[in-house]
Amino acid sequence: MTVNELIQKLRTFDGNLRVVTHGFDESNFEDVDIVEEMGIEFHDERAKFHGGRHKACTEGGIRALFIDSS
Repeated sequence: MTVNELIQKLRTFDGNLRVVTHGFDESNFEDVDIVEEMGIEFHDERAKFHGGRHKACTEGGIRALFIDSS
């Protein structure tokens, strides 16, 4: 998903809704408070799985938007 695709999806919701993500054990939720750009090694060819397909990188890779809770 790109930032533009995310913005289009977000426009369909009430602007006052809370934004949350899974908590540590993924059974509860936590407020999103991290939104930052980062570099990733993008591996779209891999099947989706719980651990994630893409890896953080400091050089090369592609720029991505990271959204999470601290």
